[in-house]
Amino acid sequence: MSGKLWQQHCVRSGLAELKARRCFSYRVLGLTRYVTKPCTSVGKQTAIFGLQHRQRGVSRQCGCQAKLGQRSSGTAPNLRDTGKQQAGSSNSQQNQQQQQPRVKLLSPSLAKILYKRTLKSLASLPLAIGELFLLAGLSAIGTIIEQNKSVQFYQDAYPSGANKVLGFLTYHWIFALQWDHIYTAPYFLGLMALLGGSLAACTSTRQLPMVRVARRWRFAQTPERIYNQGSAEVLPDADVKDLGRLLSQKGYQVFRQGPSLYAFKGLAGRLGPIGVHASMLAIMAGVAIGGLGGFKGSVMVPQGGDFLVAQALAPNSPAGSLPAGAKQVLHVNSFNVDYRPDGSVQQFKSDLSVFDLDGREKQKKTISVNQPIRFDGVTAYQTDWSIAAVTLHAQGSPLQPEGDQPFNLPMASLEGQPGVSGQAWATYIPAERAPADGSKPRGASIFARDFQTVVIYDAQGKFVGVRRPGSGLPIQVEGMSLVIDDLVGSTGLELKVDPGVPYVYAGFAGLMITTLVSYLSHSQIWALQEEGLLHIGGRTNRATLAFAGELSNVLDQVPDQGSGKQISSRGQQGSNSVPAATAAPLYVAADSNLRQQAKPGAGANRNPDYVPNDTAGNMNGSSIGFASVDDEIQN
Repeated sequence: MSGKLWQQHCVRSGLAELKARRCFSYRVLGLTRYVTKPCTSVGKQTAIFGLQHRQRGVSRQCGCQAKLGQRSSGTAPNLRDTGKQQAGSSNSQQNQQQQQPRVKLLSPSLAKILYKRTLKSLASLPLAIGELFLLAGLSAIGTIIEQNKSVQFYQDAYPSGANKVLGFLTYHWIFALQWDHIYTAPYFLGLMALLGGSLAACTSTRQLPMVRVARRWRFAQTPERIYNQGSAEVLPDADVKDLGRLLSQKGYQVFRQGPSLYAFKGLAGRLGPIGVHASMLAIMAGVAIGGLGGFKGSVMVPQGGDFLVAQALAPNSPAGSLPAGAKQVLHVNSFNVDYRPDGSVQQFKSDLSVFDLDGREKQKKTISVNQPIRFDGVTAYQTDWSIAAVTLHAQGSPLQPEGDQPFNLPMASLEGQPGVSGQAWATYIPAERAPADGSKPRGASIFARDFQTVVIYDAQGKFVGVRRPGSGLPIQVEGMSLVIDDLVGSTGLELKVDPGVPYVYAGFAGLMITTLVSYLSHSQIWALQEEGLLHIGGRTNRATLAFAGELSNVLDQVPDQGSGKQISSRGQQGSNSVPAATAAPLYVAADSNLRQQAKPGAGANRNPDYVPNDTAGNMNGSSIGFASVDDEIQN
């Protein structure tokens, strides 16, 4: 037969009716396929049917073993269907061909094949690590480069002339690579989606099967199965019931079936990694939801001013939807600055009120840095400040109202102007009306850097004096008498609508908890009482030395059924020595390829080189045994 052909032989006897049986699975492209093959026989004769199937580039052989109600005493011949059978007469060949039923091949669809191959690729650990490093690098770029600023800001901070940042970085590169809004860039969101797919694939293909295997109750039926564990020991004249009672006191969940015992604790440690993955998925989902469905905005509002929240918000993407808080009005009652005794700024505070469109006050709060106000899905942060105007009396100025009432004179920011460093504000007050020829009127300049002092200059730019707002001391300049009453501040508010915040908070909370839970050790202990001996073995996924010490301590407390006293795992009973013939040796499997199994008093080892060929062996007579996770997933 060609190497590209595979053949099935289904041997059935003692059945007269047609029955369908699922044959042994074979592997094609790393996947499991099943063949439904109807088999039949006539009388006591044995019917042999062959099936040939051409699979491109794949050579597989599959056999079908069925449960027989009655087997023929004869032996079925081993025949090969090569298409050139020459046994028997032509009539018998025709009868045999007429008796052959149709064989139906159930193969998975191409979509299923691609799905499983994609799932396997996404579950790759190197791929997930690479995705994490890329996300960390992009997040570092987003931390260094200011996000969501104006075009003018990037042109000033990252010029394209001789003063390039780091010798190459200009605002052209920032806009081309979308580094001005990197957290909402399509490649950043796509990379997060890819990492989410890797976490989901790893959880479904590895973590969940591990939990399913760990939750099964498995009992050992032979001592060899117990000796296959990380630690194993034999106790003479010990009762499995006493061992179960001691393990229950240590926090183990104990299950007993006749002479067999199975106990475990720390199953939550197996669930911890699943919780970690779920928490990370929640965090990334929150970031994506906030990036696609969120709104941002900033506004500078003078003291006593207000604005409609919706007018200050801009969506991150067309998928955003305004919350109910966007239809409300935010009013600035006051803005204050607290200073330390040395004159430095301690805190900025804004007293805000939230009104609905009917003018009813719904909420009032004094906010400061890191103390925002939240209302109906909108969060307002204190992020900036400015000097909006100066309140003064100006006798001799044409701007002075009648009745000697104070008035506000707006101030402009000088930040970024030539010769000015840092924040500064200034205004000009005329001492006369504007000349008819359009020339600049004579007057004085008022300059301020904070709310504590103002500096006055005359029309030629010469220094005149310094005054504190509210001091009431007048100053004479250009024929005017100026009294500085106050500086009116403006509060800088950052508005944010982020529907993904609850998911992010819940994800981080779950991540902290599940990370701690994942460090719990999942410990398992098996025991079997046979021929007066108690065989005990156990294993754990963490803290191997601590588990070995705990198991040894428990075994030291198991009482001897003959004397009712505790026996030691090293062959000591109270203060009396146990005879060498009944001493219980301690078996610790330091090497998985060599497990010593000795029966006390027998004088010979039980196959000292015994190593099971399949760790997924049957321990209780069913298909559930000491199956490794990889074997369980494969099956």
